[in-house]
Amino acid sequence: MNRTIESALRFVNLTTSGLLAGSLGFGDAALVPGWKEELPQKMRPIDSGYFDAIGPVALGTAVTLAIGTRGDSAMKRVLDAATVIGLAGVLASTIMVTVPINRELEGQPATDYPSEKSQSLVKNWSRAHAVRTTLGIGAFICAAAASVSRKR
Repeated sequence: MNRTIESALRFVNLTTSGLLAGSLGFGDAALVPGWKEELPQKMRPIDSGYFDAIGPVALGTAVTLAIGTRGDSAMKRVLDAATVIGLAGVLASTIMVTVPINRELEGQPATDYPSEKSQSLVKNWSRAHAVRTTLGIGAFICAAAASVSRKR
């Protein structure tokens, strides 16, 4: 892969995976498809446009770097692969776990006291969110480490 293209891809990957990790760990929403579904109805933004693309762009650039940088050191390839796995886990856990739990929680009728089922759902959501936050931050750390590691 051309060094200039690799540098541009690494910049995009670091920026998007950093934004993703930051939004998971410290914000109200994940910047992946379906993140709007995690917010209560009254808090959902009207126009989200580009934010849905941050997660897939991070994953796409990580996959491109993992596949395209064959001549680099083994450590850099391992870090690129770990970045791919982490970002894929973030997207999968958002789309397949947290969003469906939120939909189910929103579909429950309002009550004075939370039911056992809703408490269980909230506990499961918290666990899934902790896992995806860990995966997102880990993916960013791996991407940063791969960016600063030297060629053979």
